[in-house]
Amino acid sequence: MARGTDVHPFYQRGLRWDQVTDLAFAWVKVSDGGAPYSRKEGNVVYRPDTHVAGAKSRGIPVGGYHYAQLTAGPEEQADLLLAEVRRLGAIGVAPMLDLEAPFRPDAGARDFGTAFCGRVAAAGVRPAVYMSASFAAALRPDQWEVPGLVIVIARYGARPEAPGAGRYPGRYDVHQYTSGGSLPGSAGAVDFDESYTDNHLDPEGAMPFTSDDFVQFMWGNVFDSAGNRNYAQFVKDLDAKITALGSSLDAVTKLITDSSAHPVDPQQLAAALEGKLVAELVPAVTDAVTRAAGTETADEVRQMLVERLRSPA
Repeated sequence: MARGTDVHPFYQRGLRWDQVTDLAFAWVKVSDGGAPYSRKEGNVVYRPDTHVAGAKSRGIPVGGYHYAQLTAGPEEQADLLLAEVRRLGAIGVAPMLDLEAPFRPDAGARDFGTAFCGRVAAAGVRPAVYMSASFAAALRPDQWEVPGLVIVIARYGARPEAPGAGRYPGRYDVHQYTSGGSLPGSAGAVDFDESYTDNHLDPEGAMPFTSDDFVQFMWGNVFDSAGNRNYAQFVKDLDAKITALGSSLDAVTKLITDSSAHPVDPQQLAAALEGKLVAELVPAVTDAVTRAAGTETADEVRQMLVERLRSPA
């Protein structure tokens, strides 16, 4: 487990980042509804820039979160969040959707959340969604078809899956366990989170390989020019793509192992690549082929792919 926080530019104003020593990650509110977040009190304007810069000064991975409103569509709000985290350079932690009031835990909130997070994922960034355990029990974000979704659940005083009111039995990555924490100089109490995976970190470099990626990756078409299923050409093109993928991996391996600056044992690297490809590529290919050509063809392709990946050089 690692402890993190999510902070607000105004309610946690004055936070002394130079005195923070025990945070592993942070989210900062960067946008709200249809606009970047800022608040003016007297002659002072509070923006997320201060907290983002403070977290970076301490080497703490930082990301941005967006408070969802009913005033704009999910794609528009997702684009706003992405624009703000990129402007701020706050891409060390997955950009997060804060889904609570004015939404209700119903189909409308689910549709908004999946569209918002899907938009972020389509931009090549691992998305995150935050909600209370009671919201999550109704909306079941663990069942959303969003690649790489990071799930953050708020439930104070108990783990999300513990018995009691508002229990959430599904998968999650981060648990917000209190809203009464303290950090040096903060004008108000702070939220503290515990992470149980590292999925929220490095959101641009850790997106999983999905069946939709494979569909785009493969040039072969399962249909011929007359609209008939062309299995022979489909498998031929698939085999060519697998061969090309293998050649690319060989080239990458050679570059790494030949570099004196980055000494790597070739056998260890090969084993690591094999395990990752079998775990991520094979299921994606199998799913894509099943949808395109049926289970029988998918089983044959899966067997061929596994044998190719595990065959000795």
